[in-house]
Amino acid sequence: MFGSKKFTVTVVSSGNVLETKSGTNLYQLLREHDLIDRKLCDGSGQCGKCKVKISGKSINKPTKKERLVLADQSLDSGIRLACQYSIKSNISVDTHEAVKRENVNPGIVSMKIVKDSGEVEENEFKSFLTTDMFIQEAEKQENVKPSEPEVIEDFSDEIIIDDSVYDERPIEEIVGQQTEDVVEIIKYDETHEDDSSFSNDGLLLIQQPDSIRYYHYSAGIGSIVQDGTIKTSERLENILENQLIADFIHNNIELQDIERVIVILYSAYFDGEEMFGLVKYTSMELGEFLIEILQPKDNHRDLVRFMRFVNQTPGKKLLIPLDNMEKAHFMDDGNLHDMSATFIDCDSFFGMSELTGKNPIITISRDLLDTKIKDDFHLPDSISFPVFFRTASLLIKNGLADKRLQLRDRVDVLDELPLEVTVKLSTKDGVRRFNIYRKQGCDLYIDQNALDSLNRLRAFIWSVITYTEKTFGNIDDVVFYTLTDSNTLAEDLVSLSAIPKKYEKKIKTFFGDPSMYAVQFFQERNIATYFEKRFGEQHIINLDEDEVFIETQRQV
Repeated sequence: MFGSKKFTVTVVSSGNVLETKSGTNLYQLLREHDLIDRKLCDGSGQCGKCKVKISGKSINKPTKKERLVLADQSLDSGIRLACQYSIKSNISVDTHEAVKRENVNPGIVSMKIVKDSGEVEENEFKSFLTTDMFIQEAEKQENVKPSEPEVIEDFSDEIIIDDSVYDERPIEEIVGQQTEDVVEIIKYDETHEDDSSFSNDGLLLIQQPDSIRYYHYSAGIGSIVQDGTIKTSERLENILENQLIADFIHNNIELQDIERVIVILYSAYFDGEEMFGLVKYTSMELGEFLIEILQPKDNHRDLVRFMRFVNQTPGKKLLIPLDNMEKAHFMDDGNLHDMSATFIDCDSFFGMSELTGKNPIITISRDLLDTKIKDDFHLPDSISFPVFFRTASLLIKNGLADKRLQLRDRVDVLDELPLEVTVKLSTKDGVRRFNIYRKQGCDLYIDQNALDSLNRLRAFIWSVITYTEKTFGNIDDVVFYTLTDSNTLAEDLVSLSAIPKKYEKKIKTFFGDPSMYAVQFFQERNIATYFEKRFGEQHIINLDEDEVFIETQRQV
């Protein structure tokens, strides 16, 4: 959704050719250009009225919801619900299909009519249900063997029943005259409400240094339908305190019918309830909006930690933030084990001058000779986090350091390696170092002190994984997080012997700012309810004093 790739949508009926970014919702795109009428649920995925016919070299497979709403014959011919379609290729769209059967009674579960001529006339609505009821129906059908359609003869046309029958008479008359030959017709009761699976549209606002990021979440498709950045010096805490949130949204974002707003602050401002020892949560009503506020307990790292485990699916998962190692979390089927290690000094490690700058080295070649800089027109001023890990890994692979990341002396490798590599080894003030980039006015290197810190981190990762297995049993996935992109991270961790071999194929890596994961909170009535349903008990473990962990550390 957030990539830069663009595709074209050709609207057959009007001849319009629209260009849009990958992941755009088709219904929203057509509505934006007045190429499809507003439907009953306006793209919430409930009424099934936004049928379109899609053609192209590659069109999306039907979603679970479309398979429940549309008949198989329609799906095979390219019929889709526009509100369920995410644009991922160049396509042509026929919007006439959206009004083909506007007069069909939506209370009918399904029907097919085979005429004397052999032509099949079909009602493409299989149900008139809410999103929740779709999910419930799908769960019921998972373990049920499909039965053959029941055939009922009539005096005129032959009617093939899937789940119900079709009749022109009012629904009440049919239900009142049922016989054992007629399957009961089910009509959705709009007054029914299922609290067990609630979802609503909402707006997520995230404070950034010189801007405010926003995401519009649609409950109908269970995804983000609009996002953007508002360049402003205004701060969200001031906007809220002055009760100007409604004006701010109206002036900067084109949205309708939003009643709930989640605000992410990057520093503590309001009083609130503490959650998981990481964030403070509070809520308030300002005019027509329910406002929920998340802010870090102490510093922005707490918020990053908090948002990272929000995005995890159920299972036994160990979450390790490589850029913030004071805490690791083990999720054990909903229960959360918070493992703290105060002896890991992340502030000094990741605060090294080599890792902080505006124009870092972003890649290094496998032979350690060539580098790429973020901005080639200026000298580099730092080494990116991924390059730091990559270089350490390559030092071992190229024989310039041992497995404990101890740099070899230059004289010891002169006969083994090319001169252009060995010349990068040097010693200053009694400390060995490896020069990554050296030109007049710029000298960037990784010294033995930095590698010693990384080795302690390597040993800690290995120990946390081993300790978690000893204490809680097998681990489904070991999940590593960083703020910066690193497509070689998993490989480098293996090379650094940070991962026990049995878990090498269970590594998952995620990068980037996790704040946008907060859109998942819209799946429940409020954030507190979200955590009540998805997390069980929370256990705090101080690894500094845990005898099992201390013994595990000695074995590394």
